[in-house]
Amino acid sequence: MLVLGIRYLNGFVAACEPEARQPGSERPEWPPHPARVFMALAAAHFQTGADPEERAALEWLESLPPPCLRAPEAVPRAVVTHYVPVNDKPGDKSKPPTAVIQSIPQLTRDRQPRSFVRAWLDEETVYLIWPEALPPEAQARALDQLCKKVTRVGHSMSLVQMWVAGPEEAGEPNWVPDESRGEHYLRVTTPGLLADLERRYNGSAVEAYAALLVEFEEAPDRKAKRAAQKRLEDEFGGEPPPQRRPQAPFYQGYARPARDEPKAEVAGTVFSPQLIVFRLERESSPYEALALRTVPAVVARWREALVSCCDDIPDSVREVVSGHDREGAPLQRPHLAFLPLAFVGHPHADGHLLGLAAALPRELGGDERRLVLRVLGRVGELKLGGLGVWRLERETTGRPPWNLRPEAWTAYPAGATHWSTVTPVSFDRHPKAKDRAEYHRQLAAMIGTACETVGLPRPREVIVTAVSAHLGAPPAHVFPRLPRKDGSERRQAHVILVFDEPVVGPVLIGAGRYRGYGVCRPVDAEAAV
Repeated sequence: MLVLGIRYLNGFVAACEPEARQPGSERPEWPPHPARVFMALAAAHFQTGADPEERAALEWLESLPPPCLRAPEAVPRAVVTHYVPVNDKPGDKSKPPTAVIQSIPQLTRDRQPRSFVRAWLDEETVYLIWPEALPPEAQARALDQLCKKVTRVGHSMSLVQMWVAGPEEAGEPNWVPDESRGEHYLRVTTPGLLADLERRYNGSAVEAYAALLVEFEEAPDRKAKRAAQKRLEDEFGGEPPPQRRPQAPFYQGYARPARDEPKAEVAGTVFSPQLIVFRLERESSPYEALALRTVPAVVARWREALVSCCDDIPDSVREVVSGHDREGAPLQRPHLAFLPLAFVGHPHADGHLLGLAAALPRELGGDERRLVLRVLGRVGELKLGGLGVWRLERETTGRPPWNLRPEAWTAYPAGATHWSTVTPVSFDRHPKAKDRAEYHRQLAAMIGTACETVGLPRPREVIVTAVSAHLGAPPAHVFPRLPRKDGSERRQAHVILVFDEPVVGPVLIGAGRYRGYGVCRPVDAEAAV
């Protein structure tokens, strides 16, 4: 086993998620990407003489499979823009200086906006764990030597101490590579990454250019100065040699370690039970919390914001996010669905929104899943008009409130037999029967068909009711009705579903299942998990 320990000496991490760099949507990178740790090791290697044994150790390390991680919880800090002085330059009389250096008035110093993304850590130490790796003695020695040279992982403020740890020191990992259940997609190493970093840095050209600059500045006479200047023009065009930002383009899905799942296969829906959960935090609003009946407006705004962030995303993934094909017609295959996560099912529940969740299609491939998560990470706030502005913060803590846990809404992995709606089912079609008993039979049959549409077995019993079985959920008539194509409004009702065998959610049924309506929650969820 190989274990690398990283202690964050300031108690915080300063590193930005590479796919969330747009102003307003920056978020800290946590857990640390294994490739970022590798790049810190590579930087220490190149900056301290490029020892051949260290290089051999790094080439061995980059060939290993993605590691497991033991990482503490992190609390993001608010991103604040600072105006930072940049390099001095001669004053330009045609342009007023941003700031004058008092001691040297002929020099001015511009200040440019910079934002520093940070998160406080519950604990200061992180471990990268390769359970099956056993480095040869020479490489183990070189890795230990390299670790001692690493001073930061991420921004220069993110000071660390790094070492090769013992297996007993790390304990059990809390993040493991898992493409099918991935909650985070972290950059990982692949063979050839070290050589690519070396090419991008372009070290030999940088050193040659620096040497020529020194030769030019320290030339003893005009002839030597002109010769050095000519070489700078001939060899480099008078410009510094190009350096490209280091990149690690390969990603691996990571998830919490899976619990022991039941041997018998439990029926589920076309949606993955690994919900992507976001907390709703009040930014500026006349309301302390959003009521559950605001779901149509909130979900519609979230979806619009996500679609607007898909310009650089392949069409196939854009369709999954938008729910429409290239011609604008409704997509005929499962796509991204949105769930309101409300405070329900408790004696004091009032039904206010705690957060939102995105349910991805179960059959979505690993690359597409990562791209959908990238889009979800780009929307950091929702501007809801009269409802105010609300932040969306990804919920990845180990012990969130019960109603922000995916299993509270999916009963994963054991499943549940009894489910009830939290938001009403919007009818796919309207029964025509005038007899009340026949009307309810047709309605129950329609709900049963809606269950089969999302991959569930037909329920044994369907109870149509005006109120939810979950405390705190408003009656069906409180929710706005969804429009039909002809401009009329769809009917809606709460339902209780009883299945012969346990099923796993998310259970989303009816015409509004992709827009926050027809969201069912297991009645016996706490007993099931």
